[in-house]
Amino acid sequence: MGLRTYFWNTTEARPRAPVRLVVGFVLIALLAVVGSVLADILAAVLWPSISPAYYLVLTTVGLALGAVVGVAIVARTIDRRSLADYGFRGGQAWWRDLLAGVTLAVAVQTAVLGVELAAGWAVVVDTAVAGPGGFVALLVASVVLFAVVGFYEELVVRGVVLTNVAEGLAGRGVVVATGVAVLLSSLLFGTIHLANEGASVVSVAVIGFIALTVAASYVLTGRLGFAVGFHAAWNIALGVLFGHPVSGIVVPARVLAVDVTGPALWTGGAFGPEAGLLGVAAGFLGFLGVVIYARVVEGELRIHPDILVPARRTGDTVVDPVSQGTDAGNGTSFGYEGFVGPRK
Repeated sequence: MGLRTYFWNTTEARPRAPVRLVVGFVLIALLAVVGSVLADILAAVLWPSISPAYYLVLTTVGLALGAVVGVAIVARTIDRRSLADYGFRGGQAWWRDLLAGVTLAVAVQTAVLGVELAAGWAVVVDTAVAGPGGFVALLVASVVLFAVVGFYEELVVRGVVLTNVAEGLAGRGVVVATGVAVLLSSLLFGTIHLANEGASVVSVAVIGFIALTVAASYVLTGRLGFAVGFHAAWNIALGVLFGHPVSGIVVPARVLAVDVTGPALWTGGAFGPEAGLLGVAAGFLGFLGVVIYARVVEGELRIHPDILVPARRTGDTVVDPVSQGTDAGNGTSFGYEGFVGPRK
């Protein structure tokens, strides 16, 4: 077996999973930065007096657009797959998942605030609080910000990263491949929040644990709708509705303003619940909700076969793995790629 085999899959005419992950992630990150810089330039030219809150939204949208363009390029040229393989399948079911994710996230965050109020750890001190710019305008900006973040982070971390890790380890077995993909993508998700103010090893661990919920929704349904809805609504409910810091960030517009004085071990202190035991409890409730939801809508609990063996491209044709002799249709055998080529 030549050295090239360790980097290139001749059968699929594309790089192997580790190469796809590294090159793809770098390209997506680079284009995300380009998008953010272009938005920055646009703001400086067309809106020099832009407020910090609107500036944050604009640059985030630019970053997201850059990331989405990067994902599209990676899908076409490196992954050799359809965008559907990143969890955009299912038609109406995708939108149903999205709504379910939003509902569960709001319910979980309502429970978090309820516990804080009941325990005397927090008190509502004001309503409809906003910085300069007006409450309604900043409220809309905050919702847009978190919706955009929820979409592009799920697309990259769950859609691209989790899918490629699971697919690359498919030869190791369904449970191992999926388990490693879920853990690595969740750890990555927690780690990228280290740049936030007040972040710590504890916050990384808690956010990584919470990320298991959205990872589970993707793995169990094969669709990204629930993850996007849960992620966006989690941040909106946490920060915009109930006035908590979101991963250390104070939202510019809050429906409720709360003064949290409870023990940081539980409340997360200035970083917010995502650095405390309440965040862990919320993540656990979310995970249980995902399992129940997947059992109801899918009729069974299983690792969705498309996570490990999605359709892949050969030339300009999307090839269905089922028609190529794999068992992707019934989820019984996933051995078609592997990280470093065929074992001899």
